[in-house]
Order: sequence, then structure tokens, then C-alpha cells
Amino acid sequence: MKQRIVAGAAGAAIVAGITAVGCAGEKTPAEHTSSPGSSVTSGPSSTSPPSGAANGYPTTYPPPDQAAVNIGGAQQIIAGNVVCTTVVGNLNIAVGEGASGMAVVISPDATVVHSVGLGNVNGVFLGFQQGISGGQATASKNGTTYTISGTATGVTAAIPPVMVSKPFEIKVTCP
Repeated sequence: MKQRIVAGAAGAAIVAGITAVGCAGEKTPAEHTSSPGSSVTSGPSSTSPPSGAANGYPTTYPPPDQAAVNIGGAQQIIAGNVVCTTVVGNLNIAVGEGASGMAVVISPDATVVHSVGLGNVNGVFLGFQQGISGGQATASKNGTTYTISGTATGVTAAIPPVMVSKPFEIKVTCP
């Protein structure tokens, strides 16, 4: 029971983090229309996945202001901007908006992943929080492109709740 409460509190904190970080870099409507990379499209749509993608995981780097997100082997479509800001010595990366967006907090050199919020994935808010058991995450950096991967966890709304774990990979190039 104690694990469910901790997991629920962690999920709520991740959702709050997504909302807070996602709103920090909102652009005006004029900026949205003038920005060539103002939306992220990856996965099954009218566009093809990044070249070299194998098993659903991207192997190339996305252009600035875009991200490639894979959760559980499926490419995700996340509409919205990529916002990268440094706050209190950490790099905050937000992609998309609200519950459908995602947020990452890492060290600027990508040696430590503090948290990952993947938003609502099939009715479950998935995430990773440093220091809480059940998930893991690592990151790497190549210039302004960051790759964050690992296992995110969440709890279903079913009675009784069921813990869900999914592998993820995020490749994002900060503008």
C-alpha cells in the first residue's frame, strides 16, 4: 500500500512538472506560425520516421526545436514546441503541452537524470524520478542534442491499481 501512495505522489509530481515546465516557454500565436519547427511529428503518420530508425527507436538526431520520442517500442506524436532552459543548475527540457507533453530534468552535461515525465500514455501517466524505485534513466549529450532513455513507471486507475513499466527513448535537439 505504501508503494502505491509513493507512486501516486510521484505521478502527481511529474504531471505538475510537465505542466510547469511546458508552460514556461509558451510562444505567442505569431511565434507559432513563424517557427518552422513548431510541432513535433514522429511515428505513424503521413511522414516517415527518422532515417535509420530500427525497431521503432530513432538513430538520427532531430533538427533543432524537434524531438523523437519512443515509448514501449512505439513512436509518439507530440505536438508543440521544444523548450530548453537552465534553472537552478539543471537543464529542463519540455516538449509539447499539458498532459500530452513530456518534461525532462537533467544535469547540463547529461551525467545525471533527475526526472522524466512522459505524460499520459494509454491512460497512464508514466515517469521516472531519481531516488524512487521502479524505473531507471540515463542520458548522453552530443552538442545540443540529448538522448534520454530508460524505463518509466506509472499506476493504472483500475481497482486495484496496477504498476506499469515501459521502456522509453527521447532524442531532442535544443534550439
